[in-house]
Parts: sequence; C-alpha cells; structure tokens
Amino acid sequence: MKPPSGSGGGLGSRTGALERLAHSATDPLDLLVVGGGITGAGIALDAVSRGMTAGLVERNDFASGTSSKSSKLVHGGLRYLEQREFGLVREASTERELLGRLAPHLVQPFPFVIPISDRWLRAKFGVGLWAYDALATFKNLKAHRYIDREETETLVPPLPRNKMRGGFMFYDSKTDDVRLVMEVLIQARRYGATVCNYTLVRDLEGSEDVCSALVEDTLTGQVFEMRARRIIAATGVWTDRLESLAKNGAPPRLRPSKGVHLVFHRAKIPMAEAAAFIPDAERKRMLFVIPWLGSVVVGTTDTTFHGEIDHPSVDDEDRRYCLDAVNSAFKLDLSPSDISGAYAGLRPLISGEAGETADLSRRHAVYDIAPGITGITGGKLTTYRRMAKDAVNRVAEDLEVDAKPRTGWIRLGSSDLDALRAAMGRRAKHLGVSDSSLESLIRSYGDRALAVLDLAVKDSHTESLSEGFAPIAAEAAYCVRYEMATHLGDLLARRTRLSLTDPAAGIGAGALALDLMSEELGWDRAECNRQRDAYRLEIERERGTRLGDSPRPEAHAPGGARTG
Repeated sequence: MKPPSGSGGGLGSRTGALERLAHSATDPLDLLVVGGGITGAGIALDAVSRGMTAGLVERNDFASGTSSKSSKLVHGGLRYLEQREFGLVREASTERELLGRLAPHLVQPFPFVIPISDRWLRAKFGVGLWAYDALATFKNLKAHRYIDREETETLVPPLPRNKMRGGFMFYDSKTDDVRLVMEVLIQARRYGATVCNYTLVRDLEGSEDVCSALVEDTLTGQVFEMRARRIIAATGVWTDRLESLAKNGAPPRLRPSKGVHLVFHRAKIPMAEAAAFIPDAERKRMLFVIPWLGSVVVGTTDTTFHGEIDHPSVDDEDRRYCLDAVNSAFKLDLSPSDISGAYAGLRPLISGEAGETADLSRRHAVYDIAPGITGITGGKLTTYRRMAKDAVNRVAEDLEVDAKPRTGWIRLGSSDLDALRAAMGRRAKHLGVSDSSLESLIRSYGDRALAVLDLAVKDSHTESLSEGFAPIAAEAAYCVRYEMATHLGDLLARRTRLSLTDPAAGIGAGALALDLMSEELGWDRAECNRQRDAYRLEIERERGTRLGDSPRPEAHAPGGARTG
C-alpha cells in the first residue's frame, strides 16, 4: 500500500485529529492503539500499511515515557549474551541493520571500545564478541577486532594508559529515541493513521464485535467516545491501569526496572571517536559512556522500582553509582555539580523468579486483556518493529486481514542524505546558519529539514534557539505546526533535547521559545508563566535536583549537533 497523496510532511493539526478520532463513534476504526511511545507508533504504522484504519491516543506527549529515557542506542544487545538470550541478540542485530537503512539520519553506526586490562578479560570478551558477530550471521556493521593500547587511547582519551593493555572495538548504532518515535508516527500519518497526544482513555469496554473507549482531551477537558473493532494497549509500565479499566483479563505481571542516565558536557568527559563499555565492579555489569548530541551520556542502572510510576526520578544513590563508576574507570574526579542533565526511565520487564531486574528477559509478550482488547508489553527500543508485527498479527487474524507486514520497506524520513546535505548547504549559503545547526536539522528531521530551513527564512528565525546550541528558533514554530508540540516541555525536553544537553535545561531558551510558541498557540502572559513553571517542575522532578543558574561551559559551540 502506498501512502495517500497530499498527506503532508508531519502529523497534521491536532484539532483535525480530534475530529477524526471522535468520528469513529459513528464510523468505527479497525484498530485503536493506546500509547504513543515507540511500540504504539510502530503498531499504528504496521496496521495502516496493511490497509487497516487506525487511530492512536497518548495521554501525555508522544514518547514522554520510557521511549524518551533510553540509552540512545539501537543495538544488538551484547549484554544479553550473559543471559543466553541468543535469539533476542540475533533478532536485535537484524533490526539494527534494517533500521540503519530505513532511517540513516537517525540510526548511525558508531564504534564502541571495551578496554582490556588483563588476559582473562581479553579471552572473555573475545569469545563474547565472536558470538555477537556470529549471531548477526557475520553481517554486523563491522566485525569486531582487537586494538592496541595506542589506538584504544586515541579512541577513548579518558582511559588511564597504565591500566590497559588494549581493547576490543565493535560497532553498534546510536539514535535520538524521541526523533525515532516521531518519524514512525509521521509515516503512520502518511499512510492514513490519526494520532493525537494529550488524549486520556477514561474507560474501556471490550467486545468481540466493536469495542468502545471514553477519551478525554486533557487540554480542553472535552470527553468523547471512540469505537474500534479492536484495541491494542501499548502502555508499557502503565499496563495495569488500562487492564483495570477493561475490568477483565490477567496481563503478565510486570517488574518495572529503573534505568538512570547522567549527561555531561564533553569537556568534562573528553570522549573522541568512540563510545566505551566500562566495567562496574560494584554490581558486576558494564556501563555505557556514549558521545551524544555534543554531550556524553553515562548509564545505565537496572534496579527494581517501587515508587510512583508517573514520576521516576534520579536519586542520590543513582548519581553516586554512575559517578563512582565513571570516575573509577577514567580516573576522573567528577561531582554532582558537573552533571549537565539526568533522566530516569522505567523498563516494563516481564516478571520472572525473584532476583535482580538486570537478569530478567527483554523479550515481549502479546496477551488478551478482554474481548477485543489486546495488550503488549516488555521488549526494547531496537525491536519495536517486531513487537508491532506480532501485535498486529494477533488482531489481523480476528479482522480477517490477509496483508502481510510491510514496515521492513517503509523508509522513516530519509532518502538520500548526501543529496540532502548538498541541498541544505546551497539553501543556507548566505543565511548565517552554522554547520552544526544544519547537521542538527538533518539528523533531527531527515528529508523534512529543508522545510524547517524554508520556514526559518520565511519567518526570519535562523538564529539559535539557545545560544551556543544547535537547534534554531524556527524549530519552535515547525514543531507546533507539524509535530503537535503544545507545551514548552514538548519542545525543550523532547523535540530539541535541550533539557538534557544544556546544563540549565534549556531555561535560557525559554524566553524565546515561549515568545515563538505563544505566537503559534495564542498564549497570554499568564499561560506563558504557567508553561515556564510547569517545565521547570518537570525537569527538576526528573533530575531529582533544583535547577540552578550554573553558567554554560564556554566550549559548547559545536554542541547539540547530531553528529556524535
């Protein structure tokens, strides 16, 4: 099935989406997807590409839950070899390779280095990496190889030279998780799906014929009915809440696992040409140290979570653990004041026997919640497309839809990156837009980057959204018009990621962003103040600390560019 002509380059207007969703009360959809993270987005795209009619509702912003709190990797899962999850590693490796072809602007091959300090570690990781290549049928991005001390030091300068013999280098891919979700949603919209954020399911009623849902537009308080022949819940750690609305079923018992990451300016951890896997003796696991958007991401933790699932946050123990690990591996003296950003996400792991969450499988499960209502949980960012396929297969059989999955051929916002870079360079030649901002636009929007640049010229907003960082001011209007950004946090925390890469969480960009968004959305001064305060609360709650007025590091000029 080809996407309909004239479907535009974004998600369309939110008002129009609400009208189409409400129309399902009299003209039922084939499928209603609840949840706007990567799994729900993948399900919507899979369904409409098979010819189904589909709608998607998300109670907060798209990707505002677990899907924006990942390690920023599309990877084969080297760590899963210890759990003997060989099938999962093979599946993830295949998906990583495929996503690199479908979304090359977002899924970028990147070298990883494992420092080796003794012969035993060399033997252990040598065997593991050989298995990693073998499970990818030796079609990994590049085969692993052993590198000497000098090359290891060149690739990962912070490593203490006297503590290592050399290292292993292998390749995985990094990504911007929110941008990946947005691209999948936009393609789903192109194929005919209707998607809408800030739409909360208040009630559900299952049926073998036509199911119904009571949905609230949380921005206006308007409540409307939706009807669909089948409903799929892709709500992650919130699965139990939806199950209670359906008043039926027994979904797999979940054990939410908290994963914490700290973000540092690259001047604090001077990574160069590669990411690193560093050992953590305390918990006998490995941590990532990943150059990302001009910053460095360190993580992740993997601990059972018992708190309020709506607001996981980084606590003092999380900070101490990550700081101790990176300080020990790199012989640094980083303190909490050196942290630029931090985030905590919850993995919806399917419960096994008693033990550590790190030992639980990352596989997914599709199950029945109630007549006509299906749930899916577990899984990981990299394998979202397989998860979506399994969920849609389940309802396609009920709906007698014979079309096979087609998402393996649907490009996710990229066609020819070299041609796009050339076109962007020609268009921006006399605009004064920095090279880092141009690259950031390409990495964020793919083929839509030209439309953002055209808007910047038209509205005279080619300046940086926040001084010293790559996102430009025109992105505010673009994200409101074409990506359903309706809150200040939607722009700064998710569409541009300034909440992570800017030590002040993008607060410096807040005044300009509020001016630009208020022009688009008609906010008065009181609403601008409310948006500013709500955003500050969101970031402080997530970081587990109050935002100070710490100055930006002077060396951040290229930061935020989506090149590494």
